Amino acid sequence: MSVCATCYEPTIRDYDSHNCPGIGEITITRKRGHGLIVLEAPRRARIAVGLLADAKWGATMAGKDLINIAEQVLYQITGYDPDHAALVVQLVEDWRQPGILTFDHRLTDAEVEEIKVRWQERYGNPGACNHEPLTEEAPGA
Repeated sequence: MSVCATCYEPTIRDYDSHNCPGIGEITITRKRGHGLIVLEAPRRARIAVGLLADAKWGATMAGKDLINIAEQVLYQITGYDPDHAALVVQLVEDWRQPGILTFDHRLTDAEVEEIKVRWQERYGNPGACNHEPLTEEAPGA
């Protein structure tokens, strides 16, 4: 069993038919009211060393060999590309996965009500606590 050295796709039987995406580019945008948004986070990418020093870009070191980008993706440094003067990184975690409640438009009243109904079905009344009531003891007991 062969593995591509660029994209790490396993079980490559024929290198001529392998459509390797290559080393991709991390695409980020800035949106007013939302801050930095990672649009694309390929499995392998290059990051220029100078970008780590630029606070506006949103990359911070999260360990000796980990780079956190805009609190949305985590990459591990796997090498250095001298031709491009860049670090070669591999995606470790992507926190942009579906399931997080985000909206690109203002919710309608019907959508808000639907979310409230689902919440109440799952968790009960949002104003009530779901724990055992506390019993008061006499002072000094």
